[in-house]
Amino acid sequence: MNRSWLLVSALAIGSMLAGVFLFQLISPATTKNSPAPAVQQIALQAIPLTDLQGQESMLGDWRGNLLVINLWAPWCVPCRREVPALIEFQKAYADQGVKVLGIAFDGKEQVQQFAEEYQINYPLFLAGNRIPMYNAAFGNPSGALPFTTLLDRNLKILFHHNGEVSFEQLRQQLEQAL
Repeated sequence: MNRSWLLVSALAIGSMLAGVFLFQLISPATTKNSPAPAVQQIALQAIPLTDLQGQESMLGDWRGNLLVINLWAPWCVPCRREVPALIEFQKAYADQGVKVLGIAFDGKEQVQQFAEEYQINYPLFLAGNRIPMYNAAFGNPSGALPFTTLLDRNLKILFHHNGEVSFEQLRQQLEQAL
């Protein structure tokens, strides 16, 4: 067997197991006195993010802001259609402590080219081999794109939407959070 194939297989299996583990940690529990919200908050705080320059950070670094997390890819047609709404949303609500964070399910070159073409004004991160983890953490079991989640200032999930999200949908959810 090819050594690189083994490495890729090991990374894929590791990512899948991490995603399943994280999903189990943050899934709503069926028992009454469950610690699920506290576990969810800790788990989301520890979500790693890699920006386009390769710098690592954690989702917890963004705590204190209302976060719009958008899982997307440049090749995804509905993702391409919703980006202008996310750009406008970032402009409209930045002064209220709202941050849009895009997590791209594609390669660095494709994401950079897309970001320049669309003049994206919010931080972008690369999913890399963490796709299963991001889907599990933010409540996207289908893995469909685009997928958008609104987190409160303490990283609690307030809203998530599968499919293209509009400025108006985000505005309505934000008003409820404020």
